[in-house]
Amino acid sequence: MSTRPKRRSRARAPRPLLTTRTLLILALAAGAAGIAAAFPDTAVPLTLAATVVALLAQIVRD
Repeated sequence: MSTRPKRRSRARAPRPLLTTRTLLILALAAGAAGIAAAFPDTAVPLTLAATVVALLAQIVRD
């Protein structure tokens, strides 16, 4: 006879592979890369803007 309580297996809902925040950051990075490739003079400002948006998304999540 076992004295240990038996654990119930709880069925969890499956989590999505990519979250909305991840998709937003990937879309922003892809858009910035496309524009930077077409207009090389805008590469640094676009990279800075994409970085700021990604950091803000991280801060909002926390």
